[in-house]
Amino acid sequence: MRKVPVGVLAQFDAEGRLLPVSVTWENGRVYSIDRVLGMRVSRANSENRRYDVVIRTKPAYLYRSGDRWYMEAD
Repeated sequence: MRKVPVGVLAQFDAEGRLLPVSVTWENGRVYSIDRVLGMRVSRANSENRRYDVVIRTKPAYLYRSGDRWYMEAD
């Protein structure tokens, strides 16, 4: 698997949590995030987060490391 940098449109909810809304893939295609199922903080580094999301009815992982976002691809 390789890390693919992606653009992310995100917003803050009423509780102040940052939630991704859409992902822009490396080829420029934009994919809406249907649902955010959860978010986990890395034990090793509190700046690293993994968002469990649903895109086009398929579960996926979206990662945030500092100010950068990425997804994994084959």
